[in-house]
Amino acid sequence: MIHFIQTHITFFVTTLTLVSHIVFIVVLTLLIIERKFRIWIYNFVYKYIIQLLFLASLGAAIGSLSYSEIVGFPPCDLCWIQRIFMYPQAILAFVAMIKKDKNIVDYLLPLSILGAIVSFYQSLVNWGLEGSLVGCTSVGGECARVYVLEYGYITIPFMAFTVFAYLIGLSIVYYKSKNGREQKD
Repeated sequence: MIHFIQTHITFFVTTLTLVSHIVFIVVLTLLIIERKFRIWIYNFVYKYIIQLLFLASLGAAIGSLSYSEIVGFPPCDLCWIQRIFMYPQAILAFVAMIKKDKNIVDYLLPLSILGAIVSFYQSLVNWGLEGSLVGCTSVGGECARVYVLEYGYITIPFMAFTVFAYLIGLSIVYYKSKNGREQKD
């Protein structure tokens, strides 16, 4: 079973990432041009924001742990920094689901923004940006080392960036829908 997971995890995760990028572009286009769809999305995100944040952050945590603990890719320093910004989000969102506390969005958004900056920077390094601003001391896990490169652009740091970007996007849609509701009251 472990060998099967090691063999197929990259194809599964990178294909899921590619599909999510395509869906994101379609949804973003519809948000811009279709008013009824925009209203539906705003209502959906407003209602299920905590669950959406939990599922996205949990998926990212499971994915990163799968790559390090099952596949055997050692996380570098920048990977650890990204994990610092992602892992607590799953726990905090879970607690917020139990308490039904949507205010958690205020606390998760800064973590997502910081994580997105680090993961985008590491993505640039993986794509060949000359010189790294941050040295990497992790044995066998240099921050510029590319373990995964699928579809010409999807790397492990870019998968992390994707999740951080989605968390940021969900938070923005939530705030817009929340502000729209407050203005109606």
